[in-house]
Amino acid sequence: MKLAVNGLAGLRILRDVRRRDLSALRRRIDPPAPDPAPRKRWTTGALPLDALLLSAPPTKERPLDVVVPKPAQRLGASFARNTVYGAGLRAGSFIDVGNGVAIPSPELLFVDMVGRLRFPVLVLLGYELCGTFGRDPADPMMGTVAFGIEAATSVGKIREFLGACTYLPGKEDAYRALAYVADNAWSPMEAVLATMLTLPLTVGGYGLGEVRLNVRHENPPELVVRGCPESRVPDIELAAAPVGFNYDGRGHYDLQAVAAAADGHARAAAIKAARGKYVDDLRRNRELMAMGKMILPVCSEDLFEEKALDALVVETLRCVEAMGVEVPGFAVGYLASAGAAKRRQELLWSMLPWSEAQDYARELERKSKVLREWFGGGLPRYSL
Repeated sequence: MKLAVNGLAGLRILRDVRRRDLSALRRRIDPPAPDPAPRKRWTTGALPLDALLLSAPPTKERPLDVVVPKPAQRLGASFARNTVYGAGLRAGSFIDVGNGVAIPSPELLFVDMVGRLRFPVLVLLGYELCGTFGRDPADPMMGTVAFGIEAATSVGKIREFLGACTYLPGKEDAYRALAYVADNAWSPMEAVLATMLTLPLTVGGYGLGEVRLNVRHENPPELVVRGCPESRVPDIELAAAPVGFNYDGRGHYDLQAVAAAADGHARAAAIKAARGKYVDDLRRNRELMAMGKMILPVCSEDLFEEKALDALVVETLRCVEAMGVEVPGFAVGYLASAGAAKRRQELLWSMLPWSEAQDYARELERKSKVLREWFGGGLPRYSL
């Protein structure tokens, strides 16, 4: 059996591969011609459900996205939805993941998701593919996240891939989304924050322009000899000004360990550990400020509480102005718009790991003309 799958099926398998077999990403092939052997024709019984990470066979209502190299090779089965990727692709645009299954390379998969994902979510996916974390294959919103894994690709590799393809549907929209993606995101929440900061005001973001993620900055020798670390790494930095952000989630100081301590000794150890992190965070921000970088702390409440991220961005713009960079009046005026603020809040909530996210995502699909008009062009893309 040989079959190439794309769409959400391909993304699901890629997420699984990144967790268990990174070497598979280097097994590049061209899209194989579909072959149900040893069966004579394509039925759901011919599908390797385990390899496809499917708990049930696909149906006409919930089809499996498949790729064929030529129009004549389309699967006629009702459970299959065909995409033809032919001569316009760069050679080696697919990955052999074993068991006769192939998926698009990370670079092609990014383009393949154009039109399947809302534009902001496509940007968010870019941060995942170019970052060192991976979402859960079965439950990408609420499932277990894999941290510290090798990036599947990079912004540069995706851009190079797009340039090498002579014909590829979705290519221009992929270029457009890639403009708001940066390499080296370390976590989903960091990626959500970066997506909101970089997306244009007209698409529901804050239009703060290009960002850099987790860039290491060396401390001067006179601080290192006095016990400071050799370097510090802020989570997010703006390219337009020496201003950035450090995100600390709910579990950063492990206060639950303090509350759960069984005795005084354990409690003292937990308090000491939490205090150590707190002190290190203060010193980190202080050392970065000594390097000329104003780094603002961000907590999970800044993302989940209504209007909190708006407040953080207003504070950021004041910092940018204090650093001598002019903030356009258009940006300030758009932030003050109640309608724009509501769209931003709904977009943010639709991307966060909580049960309400799907409701906000569906609402955005239904009513947000801004996002739909984006694909047709014609809207200003305004950034700081």
